[in-house]
Amino acid sequence: MDKRNLFNEKRRMPTPNIKNTKMKYNNRNIYWIFGWVVLTSFMLSCSDDEDPIPDSSQFPIADFSASATTVEAGSTVTFSDLSTNSPYLWTWNFEGGNPTYSNEPNPTVLYEGAGSYSVTMKSRNDFGADDITKVGYIEVTAPPIIDIDRKAVVRFTFENSLASDLEQGTMDVTAATDGAAQYAIRPGGGGAYVFSGNNPLVIPGYTGINGAGERSVALWMKTTHASTSGLVHWGASGSFSRSSFKLQSFGVVRFEYQGGGHNTTPIVNDDVWHHVAYTYDGNTIRIYVDGIEDFTVSDRVLRTGEAGETEVNIGSQLGGSIYQGMMDDVRIFNEVLTPEEVKILSEIK
Repeated sequence: MDKRNLFNEKRRMPTPNIKNTKMKYNNRNIYWIFGWVVLTSFMLSCSDDEDPIPDSSQFPIADFSASATTVEAGSTVTFSDLSTNSPYLWTWNFEGGNPTYSNEPNPTVLYEGAGSYSVTMKSRNDFGADDITKVGYIEVTAPPIIDIDRKAVVRFTFENSLASDLEQGTMDVTAATDGAAQYAIRPGGGGAYVFSGNNPLVIPGYTGINGAGERSVALWMKTTHASTSGLVHWGASGSFSRSSFKLQSFGVVRFEYQGGGHNTTPIVNDDVWHHVAYTYDGNTIRIYVDGIEDFTVSDRVLRTGEAGETEVNIGSQLGGSIYQGMMDDVRIFNEVLTPEEVKILSEIK
């Protein structure tokens, strides 16, 4: 090929496109930068999914209190959350309690058995949780045992007999009547004495509690009688000398000491069994109907028997004001029964 042809051949060859070459290079750079950005974003997003380091100052600090820490069996206790940092979830565990578990912030729990019981509480918020256990926190004691049966000076259960109940009274005495002793069976079993109008009782040799001595009298009664009549009485007539527990003509019971007296409100001559009682502590008279204190008066200094001591009458007032109806479980005490003890007596059928 001569030089002229060679020159012409070179002229026909395409001249390199410098602009296109630069664009391709720039595109590669863009792709690389874009990939790096995507990779970095992905790595950052993965880092965001990890748990942040917790701030312990925002954790709840578990604590609680109780309405009482020493209670009798059968009592309830209300617990109160005292945790800090606003928890919104609680888990309680009450040893010996009912319920045993709770998720309430301030639960109330019943304790029925005597013992020493622990309480655990766990509180939670968005930042964490904390728990606390108070060992032996609740002390539950057994209710006091009230031995009423052996407190009575005399007790008559009228189980076809006028003899005092020696198992549950301290005096070996037998009531007497000028009439014919009559008995009945109470609903559910057990005896009762029937006062027919001519057979009231007297306790030979026993003159009751005199002066301002502490005393309690309790009995069951059932009647439709509408005349003033004696239930349990002792002491001769005279100012403050009588100690009279009686039925009024309009159907309520009354304690009277000649110089004063006090009526209750509930009607008891409705042919239904009622438990009635009174106590005197040397100053205050309390009268109960069906286990409920109905009347109280203080500043009363009695002088029972001052005008003469008499034997205890049941169903009359010194032979008059004779009661008609039934009685059972007549008890006389030389001490003051508590309201709880009177309540228990009223529940013994």
